[in-house]
Amino acid sequence: MMSDRTRRTFIKGAGAATVAGLAGCSSQDGSGDSGGDSGGDSGGDSGDSSGTTMGSGQGESVTIQFWHAMGGDLAQRIDDIVDSFEEQSDGITVETTSRNSYRDNLNATTQAVSSGNPPALSQIFEIGTQLALDSQAFVPVEDIIPSDRIDFDNFLDPVLDFYRIDGKLNSMPFNSSNSIMMYNRDAFEEAGLDPDDPPTTYQGITDAANTLTSEGVVEKGITFPNHSWFVEGWFAHQNTTLVNNDNGRDGRATESNLESEAAQNIFEWWVDLYEQDQYLNPGIEAWGEAQQAFLTQQTGMIIYSTSSIAPMKQGAADNGFELDTAYLPAPGGERTGLPIGGASLWVPQGLSDAQQQAAAELLLFMIQPEQQAQWHTGTGYFPVREESITQLEEEGFYEENPSFRTAIDQLNETEGTPATSGALMGPFPEVRTIIEEGYVSMIQEGGPSVSDGLSQIKGDVDEALQSYNDRVS
Repeated sequence: MMSDRTRRTFIKGAGAATVAGLAGCSSQDGSGDSGGDSGGDSGGDSGDSSGTTMGSGQGESVTIQFWHAMGGDLAQRIDDIVDSFEEQSDGITVETTSRNSYRDNLNATTQAVSSGNPPALSQIFEIGTQLALDSQAFVPVEDIIPSDRIDFDNFLDPVLDFYRIDGKLNSMPFNSSNSIMMYNRDAFEEAGLDPDDPPTTYQGITDAANTLTSEGVVEKGITFPNHSWFVEGWFAHQNTTLVNNDNGRDGRATESNLESEAAQNIFEWWVDLYEQDQYLNPGIEAWGEAQQAFLTQQTGMIIYSTSSIAPMKQGAADNGFELDTAYLPAPGGERTGLPIGGASLWVPQGLSDAQQQAAAELLLFMIQPEQQAQWHTGTGYFPVREESITQLEEEGFYEENPSFRTAIDQLNETEGTPATSGALMGPFPEVRTIIEEGYVSMIQEGGPSVSDGLSQIKGDVDEALQSYNDRVS
């Protein structure tokens, strides 16, 4: 086996979304799951990226490349999985490369396919799905995994729904998450709020925030990154698609629903929360800043990602308080469910048969119930298999860790609709930026009203959709 120094490559990606390390808080790449990077150019490793098949005395061995976007502790966890795979595999060596940016990794992978040196496996964020499909650079995973080696009936439907398009699974879900609320139980008790009955509605959040600040417990009630991922979740809660044609799943999306009643509900509350001085705005896609504000107890609540439950719980404990979790609040309390965030694993075109078979073996190993259970408990990302949840239930994990149970219950209660399946569109990264910058305009002095701001956002998003569709038609 190659040495760790030779085999483990790390490339810094521009604008990678990371969870900032704090005194008393473990550092983690916490929110790549929600597409929080702002990079765009390729990650820059243009060396030999193709796995090479090498003869051995008794047979053949193969080396494959696995490119991902995880950093810090998450990157180490992937390396640990790969090490375990190599120990039990017959002649397969895996070289991992971390770019710390989903956007960079997607660009680098498609360029590698074009140059004839693709990795065998590449981790791509959920909003890159349509871009990956349009690139025609990948082979559907269903086409390379023997049907007798996998039972998709045992997978979590909300997780598969995003990546199964026109009846085919194009990539393998691996690190999947959705948005959730976390709160400071100690702050709730000090303010006279019931920590066992956290708010579940927009109005409930506003009321709790005002109570927390009026009692002098925190500076502001709540924080969360200015990120379109939460907006997408709040659309789904209201069973409203972000774009037309069943969220781009029944034909290309050509128009957004950003002037809908659902959009008005979201942004009127969000702007009002800011104007009441109860929303600590950390900045666009500012995951680390939001985390720091919450863990240093500037706020009593945070909306974040289920992918970070484990490190956030530890960070809270290290900073002297107990963290608990609650469902993502909904406008009126009713919720249809949430779309999946995170990323999946794609197999590029242009591999040799041996490399493709090795990629299939690695995929099958990574989604084993035992591997998924360990990944889930160490991070907060959902396991993709029902068996993993059953195993953990039997072991009493969720009784001892109810904050993880909240995330699983929220996932299982999601109804399967076009809104909760998540949107598909080519310019998704650009659309997120438009929405996030649109919110900033609404809260600036002299900025547009919510209605006028949404009209501008819709116009810009629809223009981006048309421009992209014209390019690929």
